[in-house]
Amino acid sequence: MSLKEVRAKIQGIDSRLVGLIAERTNLAKDVLDAKRAEGKSINDDDQVRIVLDRACSLATEKNLDTETVKRIFELLIQMSIERQHELSGEGNLP
Repeated sequence: MSLKEVRAKIQGIDSRLVGLIAERTNLAKDVLDAKRAEGKSINDDDQVRIVLDRACSLATEKNLDTETVKRIFELLIQMSIERQHELSGEGNLP
């Protein structure tokens, strides 16, 4: 496979990754609604730990560096939390 072909494959993966990040972030509205219905606050440290532990376990299964995967998921979680704050009127972005 040529470098150009490999890079085209990577570009396709990158596109899917961004789409999945958008899909995950768009669930913030549903998460916020469910938290409100259950009387929970936006910040949920227990759930953060669950998500990070799950991500690290999956990373281990795939032979990926767990610390790097953990950092990626910390960013994804932060994006969701920020979006939930925005949707609740506490943020400063549309």
